[in-house]
Amino acid sequence: MPLAAPSRWFLTAALVHLAAVAILLILGSRDQALNGGWDGLVWLLLIGFVGFTTIGFALHLFPSLSRRLSSVGRFEMTLFPLAEAAVILGTWTLGWREIGGLPKWTLAIGPGLYVLVGALSLYRFARMMESPRVPSGGPAPRPGDAVTVPLFLSAFVAAPVAGAFFLASAFSHGPGFGWWLAGVHLFVLGYVVVLIVAVILRLLPRLFTADPPRRFAYGLAGLGVLGAVAVPVGMLVSTPSAPVLLEGLAFPEAALAVGLVILIPYLGWKARTPRRQVLLYLASASFFAVGGAIGLYMVSQMNYAWVDTHAFVGALGFVGLMIMLMWFGMIAPFQRISHAWTTRMLWVLSAVWIAMVVAFIRLGPGSSTASAGWLAALGGLMLAVSIAWALGTLPVLYLDLNPLPGLPSERIQKIRDRWGHP
Repeated sequence: MPLAAPSRWFLTAALVHLAAVAILLILGSRDQALNGGWDGLVWLLLIGFVGFTTIGFALHLFPSLSRRLSSVGRFEMTLFPLAEAAVILGTWTLGWREIGGLPKWTLAIGPGLYVLVGALSLYRFARMMESPRVPSGGPAPRPGDAVTVPLFLSAFVAAPVAGAFFLASAFSHGPGFGWWLAGVHLFVLGYVVVLIVAVILRLLPRLFTADPPRRFAYGLAGLGVLGAVAVPVGMLVSTPSAPVLLEGLAFPEAALAVGLVILIPYLGWKARTPRRQVLLYLASASFFAVGGAIGLYMVSQMNYAWVDTHAFVGALGFVGLMIMLMWFGMIAPFQRISHAWTTRMLWVLSAVWIAMVVAFIRLGPGSSTASAGWLAALGGLMLAVSIAWALGTLPVLYLDLNPLPGLPSERIQKIRDRWGHP
């Protein structure tokens, strides 16, 4: 099923935003892109790259997952300009939060627009559930299918609530760890991770032709929703100097991370269709566990020096790598050159991405204040990945483009012949 225009817009813009994050890392402290403006980069990465990717795929996938009729209307066409305005204005104002020079009320513009985007998205999917159900004539449902739609809807409930936390942070720090950190964790755990769990339970069993035990799938879904609520609540009711309650409330999310690390090898072991990509999915889930372990260590020791590493391992290592894997699974970039190119480029880009995350880990405490040279090198890797990713994706989204922009068909044929089959 071809992607509708709004999905194409969101996915294209997501890669543009990823490239913009890379450019900010390259510029580093030379233009104060990161000195005091780290919140702006986090906003661009989470809302601009991760958020746009999830909305783009959700608009495409939800009708088939829910078996509901859908058509592109004014809500879908309105979402994109609103979301893009939220990203641009939020990155600009948050990036200058500590530098000064802007009225305080401007910090509310980007988050306020995102609340509207999240509310409209939730309204659209809720209304879609009221449309006629399409009878199923395909294979029998799998154990994880029953929780897919509830997880999708739960995630899109979390999105505007996370936006409301971001909005509140424009006016006050808030209780406990503050509105901003609670909003970041609700966005990542309540929105993104819950969506990832839904897609894993729906698509990976079909990819590997293997199913998890039904109770295990239901347990992961429950842990995802429970952890998504518990961690942000724990951050608001606990304080950095007394985070004992947060330690306990983080248990469901820790159990979810362990469950994913168990589930993926299990599916690979039971697979009737063995695929080496199971190693990449396992690497992504392992980053989730590592990032969570760093977070629990900081809370238990009341030492928050590793907060930047914790953030980047979770946002880039788990979420970023998982997005790349699912993107290649659903869109298959480079397929207009050959499927061999799709497979090989998946491994090449994933290897570079993993190396980039490992480098962030090796930077250790205070990654956001690391030397400009390190940040420039890591930003360069990210920029190279985003450009290659876009070169493979855009011809698939927009069929009137050449199979690889800038190369004539004769040259592409030679490349096909040289690469052969995987």
